[in-house]
Amino acid sequence: MNKLKRSFLALLFLLLPLFLTSCTEKDYTYVAVEVGQLQAPSVDRNSEEYREKYATLGRYENTVELDVAVCKFPLESGVLESTTPFNQTFNQIALDVLNIKLNYVVVANSSNYDSTLGFYMTDQGLPDMFYTTNSALYSELAADGMLADLSDAFWYLNDELQENYLEHFPSLLPTVMQEGKLYSFPTVSNQYATAQRLYIRQDWLDIVNMDAPTTMEEMYEVGKAFADNKAKIAAATGIKENRVIPFAMTKELTWSGSYSAEGFFNCYRTSINSYFDDGQGNLVFSNTTPEMKEALTMLNKMYTNGVLDNDFMTKTSDQVESNIKSGYVGMAFGEWWMPKDTLGDCIERVPGSEWTWVDLPAPEGKTSQPIVKRVNVSGYNLVSKDCKNPEAAAKLINLFYDIYYNDEAIDKYGDRVLPSKGFYYQFVPIKLWDGIASIREYERAQEVFDNLYELGFNPANYIDPATYAEWGVYQAVNSTTKDDYIITSIEGQTYVINRDVINAIKGNKAWSDEFFKLKNREKTLHFADGYAYFVAFKNGVKLDEMSKAERSGWGIYHEMIDPTGGYAFVVDLTYGKVTAKYDEFYGANLTAMADKLPYITTQTGLYFARMIVGEMSLNDFESQYVQAVVMNNGGDIIVNQVNQWYKANKIDIDKVYENIK
Repeated sequence: MNKLKRSFLALLFLLLPLFLTSCTEKDYTYVAVEVGQLQAPSVDRNSEEYREKYATLGRYENTVELDVAVCKFPLESGVLESTTPFNQTFNQIALDVLNIKLNYVVVANSSNYDSTLGFYMTDQGLPDMFYTTNSALYSELAADGMLADLSDAFWYLNDELQENYLEHFPSLLPTVMQEGKLYSFPTVSNQYATAQRLYIRQDWLDIVNMDAPTTMEEMYEVGKAFADNKAKIAAATGIKENRVIPFAMTKELTWSGSYSAEGFFNCYRTSINSYFDDGQGNLVFSNTTPEMKEALTMLNKMYTNGVLDNDFMTKTSDQVESNIKSGYVGMAFGEWWMPKDTLGDCIERVPGSEWTWVDLPAPEGKTSQPIVKRVNVSGYNLVSKDCKNPEAAAKLINLFYDIYYNDEAIDKYGDRVLPSKGFYYQFVPIKLWDGIASIREYERAQEVFDNLYELGFNPANYIDPATYAEWGVYQAVNSTTKDDYIITSIEGQTYVINRDVINAIKGNKAWSDEFFKLKNREKTLHFADGYAYFVAFKNGVKLDEMSKAERSGWGIYHEMIDPTGGYAFVVDLTYGKVTAKYDEFYGANLTAMADKLPYITTQTGLYFARMIVGEMSLNDFESQYVQAVVMNNGGDIIVNQVNQWYKANKIDIDKVYENIK
């Protein structure tokens, strides 16, 4: 492909929503892609020569320079403040271990990453390696032959990641295969992690003398009680009456993350821009269904009666999160991580605050279900066809994995693998997560916490009471030893798990056998932050009677250890104890979606907002939205092509992997 065509392609992605929607003559017949079979390694996987040929961290004799792109996310707490993509310690580790030099040619914030990457491709072509969540970008690059075939490079991935793809998530690789060639290492993630619940202020429920809702009608009544008793809530909590928000939601109605309308729509068994099987083998577009109209009708009722935040149309997700942390919000929908990252902050900041949660409340007489992707392809690790060492992508991924998941990482690579020394996972340009590590983590931490408590282990017995109340099992030290478990370093001060506590554990075989089941990361996060709370909780101490250190563990415990908590919901869905409803479409956007869905999505947000605030009657849902917005702007073409895809895309997974059995 010449530079002129490549430049036009890059520009095309930037202008896609603006001009492609006007195309009327395009043929939107779906042409089935022949997936083929995954190529077997050139060396028998069971032979001694296999890892000699496909060395997971094999060092190059001559330095390999790679141009890469990265999204510049804000630094999280505990990360060295001066850390940038250019000076992060991963770069030096990659050079020392693999002899790979990373050149960051695209560095941009999340708001302009796609456009910056597009401009770079217009001028320079593709970086050697980069990550994107843009499925349209992946599909166009693959179709135009601009991506490297990673079929052989796949076998350089470590055994755990290969197991993720081949055993736990076998449907992922076929989404990025054509005629047996593999064009990406797609992100490995558990689709059930996107499922949402309703989180509710328990102390507000106590104030208005109500129970947590189990139906949508009860949710409305709880919200109405919060709205009618703002003065009472304000007096009891210390916030201003005009700050009380019974139910919070963002203005981003077509976004599916926490605080959006997604969880609310799921209560009605629907979701924005999803495709559901009608039971007859046909897919229907979720936006146009009676269930969507029913959900909007309830949102309008809640808005009209002061239950839904009347300022929601001005609120971003960051603003809603801030409102929750400040103690202003009574109810919000969100994913499994909310207890630690949001609700826990509220509990630490706002005296007397307490949260509870319920599965999605359904309309009376009906059932609700979280909506998840049948196959979740959330991102793509891509390599340019012009890259001379495509297998380097797998090696970099393995290096990140070894740093992030390996208990021996500090021994192998030194303390530069610590965030406090400049390692920041968000700046690693190409990586894969272990898709089942969190389930193992949840099960392991829960077992260890329960067993340690039953065996009588209480860290408070080994720490001065005043120190324990303030710091729990944290201990500040001026220097560390190899036996320390470093939690974090802040402003030159290093915090480790209290040495007397560790010595007490080591001196008791039963305690030691349990404690050392935990991975190091689980010791320095789950145990260090959560065990003091857990002991108090198990001993029946009320939240408002706990010490500062005990209360600070509320979030991590109820997020990642509690058998009824945040991640427990994901685990129950994964194991089939709770059932989900599936969005049946997955993979890269089809041509009709790429051309027509951006406009429909934008208009959907506007029209749904007008219906919620009462500027447009719900009686006009079918005529002014379904017909005028969706169908008159290509919705029928999208649905037709999606159904062609659905009928043609019945992949025989066993056949895909037949070569490697």
